[in-house]
Amino acid sequence: GAFGAEFMAGMHGHELIRALRYKLRMMGVPLDGPANCRMDNKSVVTNSTIPESVLKKKCHSIAYHYIREAVASGMSRIAWEPTESNLADALTKFQ
Repeated sequence: GAFGAEFMAGMHGHELIRALRYKLRMMGVPLDGPANCRMDNKSVVTNSTIPESVLKKKCHSIAYHYIREAVASGMSRIAWEPTESNLADALTKFQ
C-alpha cells in the first residue's frame, strides 16, 4: 500500500542524502545541520520520528530502521508536508 511505498521512497531518498553528504565532505564542503525531508504520509512521519512507535509489518523493517537511524544520527530531519502544498507530489499525479 501507500505506507510501504512511502517508506521505500524514504529509504531511497535517505540513501541519496547519505551519498551526497559523503561526497560533499570528501570535497571539503562543511555541512551544518541535518537535511530536511518532507513526506506527505503522516504514518510514515510518525513511525520515523517517534522512538516509541512500532512497525507492525516486518516486510518494511529494513526501510524503517534505515530511516530511523538517519533521524537518530542527526543526518536528516523529517516533517509532514500536506499534499496540497507538496509541489513534487503534483508531478506524480495524472488527471
